[in-house]
Amino acid sequence: MSDLQDMEKEMNLCADEGGVFHLDTDDEISSKEEETSPEFLALKAEIEKKDQEAQKREEKYRYLLADFENYKKRAQKEQIEQFKFANEKILKEALVVLDDLDRAVSHAKKIDGSEKVIEGLDLVLKQFLSFLNRFGVTPIESLNKSFDPACHQAVGQVERDDLPEGEVVEDVQRGFMLYDRLIRPSFVLIAKKVAT
Repeated sequence: MSDLQDMEKEMNLCADEGGVFHLDTDDEISSKEEETSPEFLALKAEIEKKDQEAQKREEKYRYLLADFENYKKRAQKEQIEQFKFANEKILKEALVVLDDLDRAVSHAKKIDGSEKVIEGLDLVLKQFLSFLNRFGVTPIESLNKSFDPACHQAVGQVERDDLPEGEVVEDVQRGFMLYDRLIRPSFVLIAKKVAT
């Protein structure tokens, strides 16, 4: 063998299709051999398995993070609800006093010469309603409206030809809302057609 051939072997010179020589290093040869070796393939499979496990863990983490964010939002909403409706029991009891004031005004109107008493009771009634309103309590407007089972409770019917059937004729006892929650339905009389 010539010195040139020996040198080509030592340097791993290879000719490509065009006859141009390039250096084929031991690293390239060994890396090609390693890529097909069973150890390399086993390591590659292990890395892919670990990548899949990491992806699953990341997905699980994202789900847990989303669940936690939802929990935080629910907890904040519940806190706000608790704060808004903390006084509900006391306010319901205050409605009994309001009912008594309403009755007192109604009875005073039936007595002659009680205009000053009625005026004073009306003023107290307005102040009391204003007080309740500051805490989110609002009366349900029922008169001349259609019966709504979500906020009305019918306690009787009145025969009326001048009104459509199911319209509220009289508010026997006012109903109230605490913000958007019904705390007491309106007790009402509703119109029905006159029987012929």
